[in-house]
Amino acid sequence: MLKHPLLQKYDALKRQCGTALYGEASTRLLDEVYSESLVFLHKLPKPSLVSKVEGKEYFAFQRGKKISRAINTQLYSDSLDDWRKLRTSMEKDDLGRFDANRITQVLYSMAISFCASVDLIKDGDQKTPGTFFEYFVAYFFAWRVGVEPRNSIQILNVDGEDTKLPTDFVFNLGPKKRKFHMPIKTSSRERSIMLWAHQRLLDGVYGTDRFMGTPVLLAETKTDKAKKEVVEICLPDQWRVYQLYIAKLKRIYYLDLPAAYSKLNEEFPPIRVRPFGEFFLEWADLSPG
Repeated sequence: MLKHPLLQKYDALKRQCGTALYGEASTRLLDEVYSESLVFLHKLPKPSLVSKVEGKEYFAFQRGKKISRAINTQLYSDSLDDWRKLRTSMEKDDLGRFDANRITQVLYSMAISFCASVDLIKDGDQKTPGTFFEYFVAYFFAWRVGVEPRNSIQILNVDGEDTKLPTDFVFNLGPKKRKFHMPIKTSSRERSIMLWAHQRLLDGVYGTDRFMGTPVLLAETKTDKAKKEVVEICLPDQWRVYQLYIAKLKRIYYLDLPAAYSKLNEEFPPIRVRPFGEFFLEWADLSPG
């Protein structure tokens, strides 16, 4: 059976990202994936969902009896032009026309368009959206930091034991410079402890603050497709315990930031949870040392 055109373009993007995450080829293929997602979604109905999330409204795309994951109405735009303006600004290394909210909206729209499309094309496929989101976030991070990442790091080499820790992405900016450990997930849910556990391993082997933990997540929404209701599943109390007793994560970024996690910025111990667009504007403060 011939693959859907969107999945064909995604396969090409995945192959390219295995070679180089950021560059002319990956930029062109990302543009094609986003364009194809918008073409697929353009004529589909968009039923509103019953939002159980205070202050947020959600809808979904529908194809026959299938509905996609929840999409934040305030964040979503189907404007390909917005992405192309951002791309041009990136090529000039000048984001002066973009504030953090606008960057977050563009990136959210791109990521959720592909994920929602796959929801409707392939039944029960969580792997494809998750892998796409990893490459997607790492593409923008690689542009900003100027290096390609690795997917594992050595944590033990003694008495003949050579152990490596598989990670999503590690960005090494060079000697005497900060290194970034970047787990990338469409949601954290019950796996959130792994964000802190991996950071604890890196701190124990390489020293505190050598690697800066910067997880990036898409959202924490869950949709009851029968009732067409959407909720956010968050574990702020557990996060505080992890931050106190396991390791310190310096930043956690979201494209659809849950209010329950945003409040952690003001509580003890502080956990800096921010919209992903803010990373691009605070990069100068994060990168030294």
